[in-house]
This record gives sequence, C-alpha cells and structure tokens, in this order.
Amino acid sequence: MGMIMITEWIERIKRKHNCKAHFGSDSFQMKDCIIAPVHLIPEEIYDNQEFDFYVKTKYDVYLLRIINNKSKCGIIYPAKLSGIIYIISNLPISKNNITESIQKTLNRLEEYGFPNLKNSKCNIAFQIE
Repeated sequence: MGMIMITEWIERIKRKHNCKAHFGSDSFQMKDCIIAPVHLIPEEIYDNQEFDFYVKTKYDVYLLRIINNKSKCGIIYPAKLSGIIYIISNLPISKNNITESIQKTLNRLEEYGFPNLKNSKCNIAFQIE
C-alpha cells in the first residue's frame, strides 16, 4: 500500500468514526448503505428547500444534500482535509417520494464508483434522469 493510499484509508476511518453518532433509530437501509436523515421531512416542501442525509457504505461516509428544484442535476464536492465528501442533488421532491429521490441519486452515482466513491481532486457534475 502506497503512502497516499494509507493516508486516504486513515481519512475514511476518521470520517466513519466522526459520523457514527448520526446513525440511530431513524436510519434506514437502502441497497448496500445506511441512510441517516439530518432533518425531519415536513408535509409541505418548498422550492429550493434542502434536506441532508448521511450515507454510510462499507467504504466511506458521505453527506447527501437533496435540494427541491427541477434542474435534475448534481455535483460531487471532494472532501477537504478531515472533511466529508458532499453530494448535492437537485430534484423535485415531496414527502412521499424522498426515498425514491435518494435512490435515484445513489443509482446515478454508480457511474462514479459508488458505493466505493473515492475522493476526487475536483468537483464532478452529473445529470439525473
């Protein structure tokens, strides 16, 4: 294992440890990962309202932010030192379809290596159909 790989491995272990407290009774399983909502989902969701979810895979922990709008695109922001990889997803959402929107985003990320999504050196923009 090279020095860079060891450093990345240590950073992933730190992220998983630091985010452990976010995964509790309100977490749920989806595919090969565990999703932990940060916010309660209200009955009425406004345009551009944001909802955050921690996503834990066997490989790493990510922060998924879903923003309620019609642009159907997303961006993966790399983790800074001792930070977390942010995944921003813009999709029309409602209380009834939020889990489907999470699933749609995670499926789209498979092209970039999810659930073993590595920390890239730059932002990655993607479309969601």
